[in-house]
Amino acid sequence: MKARGFSLVEVTLALGVAAFCLVVVFGLIPVGLRSNQAAVEQTAAAGFLSSIAADLRATPGTSPAGQKAASQRYAIEIPANPVTTQSVATLFLDENGSWSKTADSKSRYRLTVTFPPNGTDSRRATLAHLKISWPSSAAEPVAYAESFVALDRN
Repeated sequence: MKARGFSLVEVTLALGVAAFCLVVVFGLIPVGLRSNQAAVEQTAAAGFLSSIAADLRATPGTSPAGQKAASQRYAIEIPANPVTTQSVATLFLDENGSWSKTADSKSRYRLTVTFPPNGTDSRRATLAHLKISWPSSAAEPVAYAESFVALDRN
């Protein structure tokens, strides 16, 4: 009668193939984690940009119209209309959305709001270029997200 079962060579080959597959799968884990972290950062940045744009749009009008004002939540100085010289504001945000005008150990994002000149006509929209980058302390950020907002301050 012939013995049934696997030989030692067959078992060794099967274990070798299984080990190779596991090494490949485990090698993909860091790539997946980096991709997940990038997605989380992009999502948070997009949420902050949306919140900041809404804050700028919700800034109450002035009397007379078009005067210098500050947004309510983030205290971003909106220049008087027409904007004749470029104005830049910088804020630092942590992961919860708390902000400050100076970087500290909790700062994760750097927000730069640029108000470019919009001509000499006071009836033109006030333009704002929003750029949020991370990490906040890096001279060259790892990544960034940006948005453009036109404000009717008339």
